[in-house]
Amino acid sequence: MYTSTRKKLNINEQECIVKGISDDGGLFICDQFEGFEINQDFINLSYKELSCKILKFYFKNFSDVEIQNIIENSYGKHNFIEQIVDLKSFNELSFLELYHGPTMAFKDMALTVLPNLMVTSKKKLNNSKKTLIITATSGDTGGACLSGFKNNDDTKIIVLYPTKGVSAFQEAQMHYYTSNNAYAIAINGNFDDCQTLVKKVFTSTHDLKNIELSSANSINIGRLVPQVIYYFYSYFDLIRKNEIKFGDKINFVVPTGNFGNILACFLAKKMGLFIDKIVCASNENNVLTDFFNTLVYDKNREFYLTNSPAMDILISSNLERLLYLASNNDELLISSLMDDLKNKGKFEFPKDLKNNLSDFIAYYINKEDTIKYIDKCFKENDYLIDPHTAVAYGSYLNLKDKLNGKTVVVSTASPFKFIESVNEIFNFNDKDIDLVEKISKASHFKIPNVLYEIYNKKVNKIIWEKDEMEINLRKLIGEIDESC
Repeated sequence: MYTSTRKKLNINEQECIVKGISDDGGLFICDQFEGFEINQDFINLSYKELSCKILKFYFKNFSDVEIQNIIENSYGKHNFIEQIVDLKSFNELSFLELYHGPTMAFKDMALTVLPNLMVTSKKKLNNSKKTLIITATSGDTGGACLSGFKNNDDTKIIVLYPTKGVSAFQEAQMHYYTSNNAYAIAINGNFDDCQTLVKKVFTSTHDLKNIELSSANSINIGRLVPQVIYYFYSYFDLIRKNEIKFGDKINFVVPTGNFGNILACFLAKKMGLFIDKIVCASNENNVLTDFFNTLVYDKNREFYLTNSPAMDILISSNLERLLYLASNNDELLISSLMDDLKNKGKFEFPKDLKNNLSDFIAYYINKEDTIKYIDKCFKENDYLIDPHTAVAYGSYLNLKDKLNGKTVVVSTASPFKFIESVNEIFNFNDKDIDLVEKISKASHFKIPNVLYEIYNKKVNKIIWEKDEMEINLRKLIGEIDESC
């Protein structure tokens, strides 16, 4: 059973997946990790087989057949044409490529699963209402969400994104997947403005007749849990490749914004996976780096637009789940800390609980050095990475003396999604698909076919001003409710 980070509950996973966020504003969390047995038989499991084991551990009310159907419908060739994940190794360092899905970003690893989890959950609850997904994105979640739910007739989607906080390709990709049931709306603000509005609407909208609100951000437990899988898979893939032995501890470096991906790594460790240190890699919006170093989380600071836009975040929602676990499930403390964050813009985690965060090391990389590390990785390894992965790679290089054993950098997006930034190491004069083809030839990276279709898609942007976005969103929700 599940509870909220801010209030003791006893709620099943189907309700958590459908609701997305607790009525008290907290996030749903499973606080029991005992009983997951890891053994050497895992070495022989495929990604799908391992997925079934991990999803069944968290979602015990689903039958084996339901879990198997969810996984097959998520990780089939229709979403992952050539492979689900890949692991590229360079001596003591490996890159875990999580961008082989339909939108070329790690979000696909969970957002191909969540729609199937949601459909199955609603059937189990005998819930016949339509679902309206409202989600905020700093770039990749929007495209992956719109793609993941595109064939779900039971669902409508609204994606909010900062108009100046995503790459041109990310924006084009979101609009590529829009339709009469799927909206991508730009906000003249930042990601935190979008995310704050989504949370506010979730906890204050109670008069809908025909639809229910839900979320596809990693605040939804159905989005978070599938991310645990690839940490297990990469560990056992390293064993298959004779790079580690069973029981050896490894480290993960995770480029981090909303804290969902890195929290999944922590959950994997809580389940017993042999992980030593987890490196939280940030860009100039280094609120998390400061938090892990001082235990003070303070969003009252300048917000930067960087070349790693998915990490341009000052309110990392999933940190709340980590603090709940690190406080020994103290929902009263977490509720108080979140009130401080809302009212004062900051909070301080108790110093006597500091050791409960000792699995984490934090570092940040600025915009200029991000390009430097893309260049360094390409020249030294003949391997092209995107800016977010470069933040993680740079963090690794600066912290490697503190890390023992094998380290895996989580590569969260294809370099072709951030082609203008990547081009700073090549300096070609081309644009759009011509630039992609030039860089593909220079780097020997294959171009995904969908890029051609997306670059040819005409974007008709809807833009809301910050001071009108709540009124407009509530109006749109009402119109959708009436039309269902």
